[in-house]
Amino acid sequence: MPTPAKAEWIDELADKLQRSKAGVLLQTQGLKVSEITDFRRKLGASKAELQVVKNTLLRIAAERAKVQGLEPILAGQTTLALGYDDEVTVARLVSDYARTQKIIVIKGGILERRLISPDQVDSLAKTPPRAQLQAQLVGSLQGPAASLVNLFSAPLRDLVYVLQARADQLGGAGA
Repeated sequence: MPTPAKAEWIDELADKLQRSKAGVLLQTQGLKVSEITDFRRKLGASKAELQVVKNTLLRIAAERAKVQGLEPILAGQTTLALGYDDEVTVARLVSDYARTQKIIVIKGGILERRLISPDQVDSLAKTPPRAQLQAQLVGSLQGPAASLVNLFSAPLRDLVYVLQARADQLGGAGA
């Protein structure tokens, strides 16, 4: 049975896991306090947070939040980065920081309450932002519709051009 302070912390962590869009579990052992503080600031600017957690407490909080499959990677020191805005931002920030700091090891991620592999976290980090994906979708839907409208209006437009040319020809002859 956890102490009252730990029980409160577990409830808070379970709430954060439920509210988060995505999370990344990583090992930050060997980083200096200043480097972790800098990393926290970068995450905080993007409405994400970084927390060093005890594996047992994280396992209990994950069970309460109905996050599945974390047990295999809960070994050693674990740091949890949670993103609340969108799924891609936290993965991108952690992946970029892991490339600059070779000490950081990405253990896995949490997406839609399930564990994802480090390769999937990297793939998620390479995904374009939501606004860009929406723009691409609208463009791909608009393209065929615009082509269809252009196809149906071409004969009428061509007729108008022929009539305009003939009118110019007749108007030029009369002057």
